[in-house]
Amino acid sequence: MAGIAATLQAGISGQLATELNDGIMAALISNIGGAIFMSLFLFSPEVREKGKKLYRDVMNAKFAKWQLLGGVAGAIYIATASSTVSIIGTGLFTVVLIASQNVSGIIADKFGLSSGLKKGFTKKRVLAALIGIIAIILSVSEFKGEILWLPIVAVVVAGLAVTIQFALNARVTHASNSQVSAFINFPMSMFAVLITLFFMYLFGKTWPTWPSQWWLYSAGIMGAIVVYLAAATVRNLGVLLFGLVSVSGQLIASIVLDIVIPNNNINVGWALLTGAGLMLLAVYLASDVR
Repeated sequence: MAGIAATLQAGISGQLATELNDGIMAALISNIGGAIFMSLFLFSPEVREKGKKLYRDVMNAKFAKWQLLGGVAGAIYIATASSTVSIIGTGLFTVVLIASQNVSGIIADKFGLSSGLKKGFTKKRVLAALIGIIAIILSVSEFKGEILWLPIVAVVVAGLAVTIQFALNARVTHASNSQVSAFINFPMSMFAVLITLFFMYLFGKTWPTWPSQWWLYSAGIMGAIVVYLAAATVRNLGVLLFGLVSVSGQLIASIVLDIVIPNNNINVGWALLTGAGLMLLAVYLASDVR
């Protein structure tokens, strides 16, 4: 579910960014939708009580403020997704993103970033990361014309940001619950995007024309589903395993999107499909199933 929702969020945000000619504004729309959706949790007395407890812990220095910044990392992800999916395609975006999460997830689990419980390097987990890199090389070979490395590097950075987001949100979940963690994520992300937009418009950026298709504004709901499921499960699964298990849904959905909505820069052929298959193998290896 989280994987499919993440792919739909990236695809919808990418399409909205194309219509607006503005990936950052598309990211803001996604965050607003997610914040509205997650605010429904505030009707629950338990969520409000857990939120108050977290606030007291922060004020009393029992919970470090920097651990609330997962949403800022989320802003980097959605802004990157909005700006690059229309250029490199959903399938290649997903393969590069997950390969980046592979490597950063291993490091995050090694130092116990998500839960304080350290998960050491194993041969399978390291092999999973290496397979992810091979998957990127294969998938990029399907790119038509000159390979655009800048958006690919941006997606690598976004993968690191997603790992940090999941890890920090898992810490907030442990101190409160998954609903509070998911709700906090969106205002933090919105704040980061708004600051970026402020400076962009300060230096002459023009206001966009808004498209009429209602579904272009639904990315935030997909993002809310991803953040909630991640906050609820990452602490138990670990950053790497959660990220890779969600790959199955992401890869299938991304390939389907590239077929249904073709991208002029990428061909859905044997290399991209093989890259996707290798990432599924990495899921199995990273889980350390014996």
